[in-house]
Amino acid sequence: MTNQKESGSLINTELAGCRIAEEISQGGMATVYRAYQTRLERWVAIKVLHNKLLANREALARFRREARAVAALRHPNILTFYDYGEEQGLAYIVMEHVAGGTLKDREDRQPWAWQEAVSLLLPLGRALAYAHTQGIIHRDVKPANILFPRDDWPLLSDFGLVKLLTTRQRLTLPGVGLGTPFYTAPEQMLGKAVDHRADIYALALILYEMVTGRLPFSGNTPMKMMMERLRQPPLPPRQVNEDIPHQLEDILMRALEQSPDDRFGMMEDMVTALKELKRSTSPTRDAARTTQVIQRDKVVIGPRMSVTGTGIPLLLPPKDEILIGRSIPYGDVVPDIDFAAHGGEKAGVSRLHATLSHKGERWHLADLHSTNGTFVNGQAVTPGQPMELKDGDSIRFGSMSVTLYSG
Repeated sequence: MTNQKESGSLINTELAGCRIAEEISQGGMATVYRAYQTRLERWVAIKVLHNKLLANREALARFRREARAVAALRHPNILTFYDYGEEQGLAYIVMEHVAGGTLKDREDRQPWAWQEAVSLLLPLGRALAYAHTQGIIHRDVKPANILFPRDDWPLLSDFGLVKLLTTRQRLTLPGVGLGTPFYTAPEQMLGKAVDHRADIYALALILYEMVTGRLPFSGNTPMKMMMERLRQPPLPPRQVNEDIPHQLEDILMRALEQSPDDRFGMMEDMVTALKELKRSTSPTRDAARTTQVIQRDKVVIGPRMSVTGTGIPLLLPPKDEILIGRSIPYGDVVPDIDFAAHGGEKAGVSRLHATLSHKGERWHLADLHSTNGTFVNGQAVTPGQPMELKDGDSIRFGSMSVTLYSG
């Protein structure tokens, strides 16, 4: 096979049992290609390390070790690694191929509804928290590294700049940048020691940009923005968008502190704060009941769910087990309770999200390994472990909130 350095491209060649079809992207460390894996009849992505890094034996050894570490991660919101190999003078990683685009592709500089933005990033926060518990820091969290297998399912990709917390050795190589300047933590820019709090900073920058339509520093070049980040605090987000709650502004400003010691201690702490924000700003059970009284002519008598905010009643069919989810055009499964017409896609409701079963006088709710989770009164429903419900319970499917009324 012709050497990559000599040909400049691997398109229409074979590597790792895959036929390379096209180049997807190119960065400082590697080029990513779309390829067809003939043995399993599926499309994959292959990241091929640049030749200039292959010449450094120590760098290659670290790349191998850290590739193994990332491949061991198992999380629904982290891109899956299939294989790592070296052949024909090339080092590569075979990964899951995601055709749904990136968060960067969705940027239009218009602020997202803050509830929608928080709902989208919470699974990524949980994914990073999990990676941190496994001793891995990402160090390049940015919109271009957030992929979408489908609209309500974000995946964190490209751990190419990972650092292992369990070793002092880093994959920091000559000519390889430490993340994208627009989303890089101050300590990372200065070449100081970097830990998991750099990921907290980067995720907060993305959330800030989503809810305001801009980054918190006004520099129009990477260098200017870097200098501002090192010299002044970020612009408070409510000065850009007054619809942002004060609690969310507090969370963002803390996560964007210049000193890592002043940020959240752990990613899980930031995740918990965002979850508490969503819980505290949801209409209370009494408010939901009041909505029903005011709109009594619209209330359906009998077991039902009332959609929070609109009071729209969803009658529960007389079945022992009720499927809850979101239908799609031309799909072959239509849930009994279908949130497609109620903003279910944006709220992160999975197609097969949960089941509601009626046993005697008791209702039980079971999560079907949904992407964004099921919650009862703020408590997560563990997949495979049905939770007993009471009349008036507040239930959340992703960020779609309803109240259960048994009669």
